[in-house]
Amino acid sequence: MITVLANSANEAWLTTFKTLMNDGDETGNDRYLRDEVALIEISNPEVEPIDSRFPMSQADVDLINRYIYTGENEEKITHEWTKLYYHRAFDEPNSQIEFLIKKLNEKLPAGETQISMWDKNIDQDKKISPCTQIIWARIKHGKLELHVHTNSSDAYKKLLMNILEFISLQHYIASRIHLPVGKYYHFIDSCHLHLKDSNKIQLLQSYLQK
Repeated sequence: MITVLANSANEAWLTTFKTLMNDGDETGNDRYLRDEVALIEISNPEVEPIDSRFPMSQADVDLINRYIYTGENEEKITHEWTKLYYHRAFDEPNSQIEFLIKKLNEKLPAGETQISMWDKNIDQDKKISPCTQIIWARIKHGKLELHVHTNSSDAYKKLLMNILEFISLQHYIASRIHLPVGKYYHFIDSCHLHLKDSNKIQLLQSYLQK
């Protein structure tokens, strides 16, 4: 298991990548170069510009970061899974995001402050199904803490994007309940690197070793 403590999203991505390469298990299968359970804690979660070495454009990430809580410009969103996350969280009837915000505004802490992404009637055996399973929130020391639980994440091509979009959502929820943002936690059952990306992964690793 990999545990990463970081101050920012970019630091979390780079540290997770390096730790996975240096200490992660070789999988023995024909799909992944490395594959580990991971827990990431970010102490100062901000929506920041992406590291220049992350293999997505800043423009695409910016669109995703805003779409995740507004639903704007859906036709321009390059990550199909993000569209699932938005609709599962925000769609009526019984909007999960509105229920979560209502529970956070109650005086006592509640375990039901979650958004569940998986729908058994839709997602089984689908090519595009939600990797992120649950988003859970609580108020701790007067700040909004967010926990994101995901079954699978590509630590090279997707992890930083996922972290930033859910930090964007954390800031949105915090603004709705009029509290500052607290810590951000990202739990991953399969934090992996793909064999098909080996050349690019080795190139990034060589940059980080300089």
